[in-house]
Amino acid sequence: MKEKFMMNLKKNKKLINGVWFYGLSGSGKTTSSKYLKKNIFKNALILDGDLIRKYISIDLGYDIKDRLIQLRRIVGLCKICIDSGIFPICSTVYMNKKAINDLKKMKIIPIKIHRDFNEIKKFKIYKLKKNVFGKDLNYNKNLNEVLITNKNKKNLFKDLKNIFSK
Repeated sequence: MKEKFMMNLKKNKKLINGVWFYGLSGSGKTTSSKYLKKNIFKNALILDGDLIRKYISIDLGYDIKDRLIQLRRIVGLCKICIDSGIFPICSTVYMNKKAINDLKKMKIIPIKIHRDFNEIKKFKIYKLKKNVFGKDLNYNKNLNEVLITNKNKKNLFKDLKNIFSK
């Protein structure tokens, strides 16, 4: 099923309106976003969840309720981008099934970036006490997204190129 989706995505790159990466902190979401903007989708705006939280969502914490509000805000920003002819490339830690369904209706492709937790657990975020994905919060199962495993930058960029290049 996912292979068929990927083949259709490669054929219909011009029919998608955006890309949304999600995954644990340190998994490669921002790196992937920057790669896509530089190499494939030049008319793109990167909507990085960390920066949106820093400059727009300063009123939010990290519990699930606040993460849902953050998701809705970023989905709204995506809609504004698309309506303005700008291709949004988003990256967030949190994702849920409702948001994925909303993204697909907007023709934004959700992609989960996976990286072995043993490689990223040393990052500062994983030393926090609560509400940290990968430590004490986990994703819902069966979100039916495209999955990329980030073993290293070279393979990550190769996977992104294979997905989005003609």
